[in-house]
Amino acid sequence: MALTYDEIDAHVQDKYIPTLQDQFYNSTPLMAQLMSKAKVIYDSGRKIAQPVLYGELPSGWYTGLDTFDISKTEVTTLAKWAWKQMYVDVTLDGTTLLQVEGDEKVLSIVASQMEAASKTFTRRFTQAIFADKGAKAIDEVVLAMATTGTYGEISKDDNSWWRGNVDSTGGAFDMSMLQTQYGACSDAMVHPDLIVTTQAIYNKIWARTQPQQRGNLDNTPGIAHIGFTGIAFNQASIVVDRECPAGYIFLFNTDFWKLVVHRRRNMYWTDKKIPINQDAYVRQLLWAGALICQAPRWQAYISNVS
Repeated sequence: MALTYDEIDAHVQDKYIPTLQDQFYNSTPLMAQLMSKAKVIYDSGRKIAQPVLYGELPSGWYTGLDTFDISKTEVTTLAKWAWKQMYVDVTLDGTTLLQVEGDEKVLSIVASQMEAASKTFTRRFTQAIFADKGAKAIDEVVLAMATTGTYGEISKDDNSWWRGNVDSTGGAFDMSMLQTQYGACSDAMVHPDLIVTTQAIYNKIWARTQPQQRGNLDNTPGIAHIGFTGIAFNQASIVVDRECPAGYIFLFNTDFWKLVVHRRRNMYWTDKKIPINQDAYVRQLLWAGALICQAPRWQAYISNVS
């Protein structure tokens, strides 16, 4: 007897969904670094609300019976992001399933579809990390690091502490432009740990660094063990992401980034769907969440680098 649709569903749930989740959350340097720091979290609710620190509590030096300032001072607020949803469709027409004989051949078709689903999911998500894909997509990192506009429902124009560090002048690459932005978003033990750029710019950095820096990912061991390579720079690692836009260098302090995933939409395999006017096996992979930054002031980017 040929496999039923229910049996195919069970096979997908058991074999492919856990693998897809693992591949997805380790598919890019940024997401892999967040995974290694337990910065991929699961949540629910009407919106994603995260506290952000912007001020200091009353304090000061004193002697004898000096009085203390005990006035109430607000030092935190909530940033809020909407859930962003993505799908990948997996449809097998009934004719194709009828034309193959044997369970193994049917499962091989399923395997090829799930591999395509994994690649599609990863590519579409990674593209949205670095480029504006519309209001329905996750916020791109440029929006988080910008010096103007609104991010997380908080105005950057009205709150300097919510602005990133941007060098849009760019020009011919040199190490000093990278060092300047690294210093702009560093303070004592706070500093970028991941720098993402294009292959072309990475090649220029590679030519200017010492041999002992090349291939050194001691600063980011979480991504080293899954196969990424890079260059050590101060306390950060420089890596390539194929979706990074031309002429850009991004400096991330991943301590202040989170990938928030909705508990009910973490690569959710939809229930049985039978078209009323077609012979087909129709399912979708559903995901909902947001990539958020809780401290843009410790992030930076350089654009127009040649």
